Amino acid sequence: MAPTTVETGTTLGKVERGAKQLTDEERARLAAVQRLRILDTPPEQAYDDIVMLAARICAAPVAFISFFDDERQWFKAQTGMDIESVRRDSSIGEYTIAASGPLVVPDTALDERFADKEFAALARSYAGFPLFDLDRVAVGVLGVVHREPTPFTAAHLEMVGALGRQVEQLFVLRSTLAARSADHDHAVERETRYRSVLHSLTHGVIVHDVDGSVTDCNLAAESIVGMTRSELLGQSPLDRRFDDEHEDGTPFNDEDRPVAITLKYGIDVRDVVVGIRRHSDDARRWLLVNSAPLWGATGRGGGAVVTFADITDLLTLNSQLQESLADLARAAQERAALLSAVSHDIRAPLAAIRMMTEILEDRADAITDSQRSELVSRVRAEARRTEGVLADLVTANRVGSGLEAPRRRRIDVEQLMYARAREFDGTSHSVRVESSRGDLTLWADGAQVERIIDNLLSNAVTHTPVGTKVQISAAEMSSTIEIAVDDDGPGVPDEMRVSVFSAYVRGERSADRPGTGLGLFLVQQFAQFHGGSARCEASERGGARFVVTLPRRPDSVGVGKEPRPPRHRDSFEL
Repeated sequence: MAPTTVETGTTLGKVERGAKQLTDEERARLAAVQRLRILDTPPEQAYDDIVMLAARICAAPVAFISFFDDERQWFKAQTGMDIESVRRDSSIGEYTIAASGPLVVPDTALDERFADKEFAALARSYAGFPLFDLDRVAVGVLGVVHREPTPFTAAHLEMVGALGRQVEQLFVLRSTLAARSADHDHAVERETRYRSVLHSLTHGVIVHDVDGSVTDCNLAAESIVGMTRSELLGQSPLDRRFDDEHEDGTPFNDEDRPVAITLKYGIDVRDVVVGIRRHSDDARRWLLVNSAPLWGATGRGGGAVVTFADITDLLTLNSQLQESLADLARAAQERAALLSAVSHDIRAPLAAIRMMTEILEDRADAITDSQRSELVSRVRAEARRTEGVLADLVTANRVGSGLEAPRRRRIDVEQLMYARAREFDGTSHSVRVESSRGDLTLWADGAQVERIIDNLLSNAVTHTPVGTKVQISAAEMSSTIEIAVDDDGPGVPDEMRVSVFSAYVRGERSADRPGTGLGLFLVQQFAQFHGGSARCEASERGGARFVVTLPRRPDSVGVGKEPRPPRHRDSFEL
C-alpha cells in the first residue's frame, strides 16, 4: 500500500472523541488491545530491535512502538526519548490508528491539527504506521520522528512498513503463545482436578496402556495391592507377579483376566472376584474388579482402566453369615426333633398317669390294696419320668447360659449311688452297686453329682433291652474319684463314643425309646464344671461303660478357682 503523505496545511479532518462516548469501532479496538495483553508489559528485545532499525533506516533520532487504551498512548519500545505514556487526546498517534494506512506529516508546526498537541513540540516530521492484529483491527503504531522538518523518502517508508509487518508477526506469535499458555493452564487445571478426584476415591484405580502396562494409579490402589506407585508403573497384569486367582482357588489364565479381555475385545468386564496376594505383607485379599476400555481421539482402543474394591472383610462376613445360617438351620432341626421327643416323652407318661388315676377313682372299691399300691407306684414312676424330662430341659438351658455353676459341699458318693440305684432297680433291669474302693467323699455340688449318677443309670436302663444287668461302682484315685456304670447290653458303636455326649444326640436304636438326648450331655457338662471329664468305652461285661472322673477337692483344678462353665451353642430358651 502506497504511504499517505499529508502536505503542510492539508486537513484530513479532526478525530472527534466525545467524553467517554466510544463508537463500535473504538470498542472493538480497545477489546483487541486487551486480548493482546501487551499494555504495561516489560520491555522485550524483539520490539526494541525493530525500533532501533526503524530509526537507522530513516536516520531519525526518535522511533517508537506504542499501543492505546481509552485514555492514553503507551510506549512499548522507544529510542531517542524517555516517555512512558501521553494523553491520548494530545497524541499524533490517535490520527494514525484512525487512518487506513501510513500517516506522514512533513511538518507538524504547519498542520493545524497538531498545533495544540504536546507531542508536536518534539516531532516536526512524523511518519506513523498502524499496527493490525489478526482480525485487522488497528491496535498500535510504529512511528519515526525528526525533530526538524525532514522529508521521508519512499524507500524509507517501504522499509519501515516492512518492519511494521514484522511487529504484526510478533502479535501472531504472542497470540499463539498466549493460546498455548491458556491451553497449558487448562491442561494443568484438568490434571490437578483429575488427580484430586482420582486420589479421593476409596476404590483402587489402575490405568493401563494398549500393551497392558500400568501408566497411572491412585493412592487406594497402592494401599489395596500393597505396592507403591513407582512399583506399579510399568507393570503388566499379564505377568505372574500379581499371583491372582479365582474364588475356587484356581489361577487366572493370561487371557481370562478382566483387563486382558478389555484390551483384546474393547468391552467392559464387570464384577469379577479376584484373589491377590499383597506384596507388602503377603496377605491374601479378595477384590471385586471392573475393567473398561479407554478410547483415543481416533475412536480406537487406547488402553483400559481397572477399578477394584477390597471385599475380603465382606466375604468373611458373608462366610460367617452362611455358617450362622447353617447353625440356625441345624438348631431349628434340633429344636424340632427335641420338641417331638419332649412331646412324646411327656405325653406318654401323662396318658399313663391319667389312665391309672381314672382307675383309682372309678374302681376304688373293686381293686385290692396291692393293686392300689402298684398303681400308685406306677403313677409316681411316670411322674418322676415326666419331671426328669422337664428337669433336663431346664438344666440344659441353664448350662448353655452359664448359670449352672457348682455349689460345693462335702458329699458321700457311695451313699448317693445306693440311693439312686434303688430308684432304678426293678423287674425290667437289675441295677446293683459294686463294692467300691477307698475314700469316696469329695467337695462337690451334691445336686449335680446326683444328676450325673441319675443320668448314667437312666441312660443304661433306657437304651438296653429288658433283662439287662447294670452295675455302678466308684473308686478313689490319687486325687480324683471315678464313677463308672457298666451294662451287658449291646454297647455303643466306636464312631459314637465321643458324639454321644453332644446335646440331642441319640443312637439309631433309640428312636422308639423315651429321652431328649440331653442326659449324657449334662453328665459331661457337670463333670467339666467340677474340673473333671466323662468318657465312653467298651465294658468288660460286653456292653457299654461310662466313666466320670471328678477331683476330690477344688484345689485339684486350681486353688481358690472354680472352673468356669462353658457356654454351649446348642442352648435354648424355654
